[in-house]
Amino acid sequence: MDLIQAASAELERAVRQLPVDSWDLPTPSEITVRELVEHVVVGNRFTAMLLAGTSRVDARAALAGDQLGPDPLAAVVESARAQQAGFATTAPETVLDGPKGDITAQEFRRLRLIDLVVHAWDLLRATGQDERLDPDVVGGLLAVVEPHLDAILAFGAYGDGPSGTLPPDADPQHRLLDMFGRRP
Repeated sequence: MDLIQAASAELERAVRQLPVDSWDLPTPSEITVRELVEHVVVGNRFTAMLLAGTSRVDARAALAGDQLGPDPLAAVVESARAQQAGFATTAPETVLDGPKGDITAQEFRRLRLIDLVVHAWDLLRATGQDERLDPDVVGGLLAVVEPHLDAILAFGAYGDGPSGTLPPDADPQHRLLDMFGRRP
């Protein structure tokens, strides 16, 4: 399975497991569970629109207002599929009108992968569930982001970045989460 599909499945799994009464709980992202799920849906839809050639200004305007509707899980699934289809039909070197300026589809894919996987963990942590992520997804994401970590962190959307305190034998999930400011 393509990594973007597998990462989307991790996020979907976390949303499917959300307890009914958890939507107002705080997350490690310092927003509520509902706000975090909406953030990911908006990110998925925004990405699909950019990949289809929509400008960032027009995409942002189109995504104003509630993006979850009455069925947040359906919004997660639909938006993930749209994003996956966009990446599947866009050459990696295609330059997009990204959220902070020009960015290649390949670079933007890395950012979206991080959002999907790290926010899946955020949801599991916020709701007191088993926080283990799919090890294949974690390993795949590490392989994609580690060589580009400095550039990714310079994007400015990933918290405090690495703590510098992990032991050399830290497991891949802890390494990944630590890279993006999570301290499990």
